Amino acid sequence: MDDKRKAAEITRLTGYSCPTKDSRENAPVGVLLSDQIEHYVHSFRLIDPFHPENVKAAGYELTIGREYFLGGERRELGRDDEIRIPPFNVVVIHTAETINLPRFLIARWNLRVRWAYQGLLWVGAAQVDPGWVGQLPCPIYNLSKKEVVIRAGDPIALMDFVTTTPFTHGICREFPRPPKRILLEEYNATESALYALAVSRLDEFSKRISEASKDTDEKVGNIQGRVDSFISITFAVLGLLFAAITLFVAKPEQPSWWDPSAYWVAFLAMLLSMLAYVNSRSSVQWFRRVWHRAVFELLLFALVVASIVVFSTRTQTRVQQLNQQVQKLQELVSPTRANPTTAPVQRAPSGK
Repeated sequence: MDDKRKAAEITRLTGYSCPTKDSRENAPVGVLLSDQIEHYVHSFRLIDPFHPENVKAAGYELTIGREYFLGGERRELGRDDEIRIPPFNVVVIHTAETINLPRFLIARWNLRVRWAYQGLLWVGAAQVDPGWVGQLPCPIYNLSKKEVVIRAGDPIALMDFVTTTPFTHGICREFPRPPKRILLEEYNATESALYALAVSRLDEFSKRISEASKDTDEKVGNIQGRVDSFISITFAVLGLLFAAITLFVAKPEQPSWWDPSAYWVAFLAMLLSMLAYVNSRSSVQWFRRVWHRAVFELLLFALVVASIVVFSTRTQTRVQQLNQQVQKLQELVSPTRANPTTAPVQRAPSGK
């Protein structure tokens, strides 16, 4: 607590006078109307500072002061600043006006209805004792599910004034002037327990969600691993199948059957099958990333194309060889039919 600020505030409040009775013969009785409120303001500074536009038929609108506490922290509000009250949190403000009650008046105040409809709840004391002097602390709870904004100078509460029975010095108990607690921090403005509970529950809920998310990620990872293993095994089987087909198609009947293309296709197929097998057995799956799978699928496509090309080439070559053999046979058969070498048999003449 700032002792200098408190000493300065005590000095300021001591400068307000505190009448014990109304010197007029026809003193008002009951709730003060607007004219009587203005009379006491001019007589002994009932409300300071006073703004005539804030006077109502039987009361006065109090506004938000510069000092406030939010989340247990003291802050100051500038002329154009605003206070944002989170859901379930509490803000403690000071009224901008200093209330100087004589010994024959009490004040009653409450939050304006417009703020109640926005979810704000005031839990302060409704009555201000006769003889009170100083700014009024006002704890306000936000019980709504949305943030509520209040600004400097906003009318926050409505106060009315009521006369009391005659005050007798030495017999009636006197409210101390100035009061014991002057500064706002002396009211032990702390963080809202409801807000703290809500935050702790939200943190706990977020922690549970995080743990559940980790479990879900682990399960998804296991499923993804199984899928990757299945894909890898499938690729391995396809690679072996293409290798077998390529070797079968490229195998000639002659001993000198060397064909580099067949070996390259077979080697590529065996390489892909080996990669797929190692990937299925490894704890680190290579094909989980998109570009990994894209490269593998591209290689597999190249393997298919190469197998088709080799198959087509070998088939076409075999067909050409068969055509050449047929042509040779035709050439051998055609001269025999066109030029026969066998001479006709002549009969010998018979003698008589």
